[in-house]
Amino acid sequence: MGIIKLPQQSIEFFKYNLDEIFLSGNLAEGPWNKKLSQYIQELTGAKKAITTNSNGAGIVALLQLFNSLYGRDSVLLQSNTMYGVKTMIPAGNCKVAGFIDCKISTLMPGLEDVKNAIYEINDDQKKKLIVLLSHIGGIINPDIKDIAELCTEENITLIEDCAHSFGATLYDQHSGLFGDAGVYSFYSTKAIPAGEGGVIVTKNEVLGDLAFNYSIYDRFKQEMKIGFNNRISEIQALFAYSVVSEWESIIQNKGEIAKKYISACEELKISYISQNSNGHKGNYYKFVVYNPQKPILEQLYKLVTKTSPVYNYSIGVENPLATFHACLPIWYDQDPRVTDTVITELFMSIDGKLH
Repeated sequence: MGIIKLPQQSIEFFKYNLDEIFLSGNLAEGPWNKKLSQYIQELTGAKKAITTNSNGAGIVALLQLFNSLYGRDSVLLQSNTMYGVKTMIPAGNCKVAGFIDCKISTLMPGLEDVKNAIYEINDDQKKKLIVLLSHIGGIINPDIKDIAELCTEENITLIEDCAHSFGATLYDQHSGLFGDAGVYSFYSTKAIPAGEGGVIVTKNEVLGDLAFNYSIYDRFKQEMKIGFNNRISEIQALFAYSVVSEWESIIQNKGEIAKKYISACEELKISYISQNSNGHKGNYYKFVVYNPQKPILEQLYKLVTKTSPVYNYSIGVENPLATFHACLPIWYDQDPRVTDTVITELFMSIDGKLH
């Protein structure tokens, strides 16, 4: 269940092109970094796409840039996100200004939750404010467009943590392009896994150029006060390109598993987070079932075969979303026996019968 599998086409493409890296001597800052950036830029419609060695490195870079260049040093963070996102804030030379509550129906904040958190910030701090939102589970925050408009009206920077959402769209728009910038992740457990790596995307060409220059210490123009090496090697760029170029087949494969779960959930009247309705096209990073009234495992008491929730803790507020939701296994090329076991456990929980 936990074994990360890749499309055979990705593996073969990587092997076929690997030797050329060694023969050319381009071990860093070479053509595969450019190809990966260009591929994602064209796919998403971003004005700029900058490769980085992780999602976290990209977020830290953006925080440092907005702080150093625009005086933004206070960050509102949603309560349901990875703890590591909280640690990125001081690493980006910023401070936590507060926390945004999240809803069990999406595991993310709604527009009103963001408004409430912003309006608790005093006017002086609001001038320096960044809202850092995480898209959770494989879909884009349903309210992200309205949240982005609110941030624009209030002159607040909006950064999207897109670690879960590569390939997901909301009304055909990719994550990372609603706010000022976003960062994808290709970490080994993510929806499109390539071991490590990430990409900053933005619709702001100036910001994109700054992010790129930051990644090379601005060693050519020599105008910036900050810079750091958060790049990836050519080998990692080739590997990421090999996997990312098969993103559609990976998502389609997991979508077939999701169809089986959806059929069972609808028959048993189990609430689940839909990834293909109301303008969403998700990537099925997670398949989330939930119960807003009581702990989910009281309802699904026979459910043993599951993966880790997103998340099993809350940050900054008492918000036990983990108690009320569970994640069903959904991996690329998942063993059908795992899927069948999960469905059996769901039926045994609800009607006590094997199916």
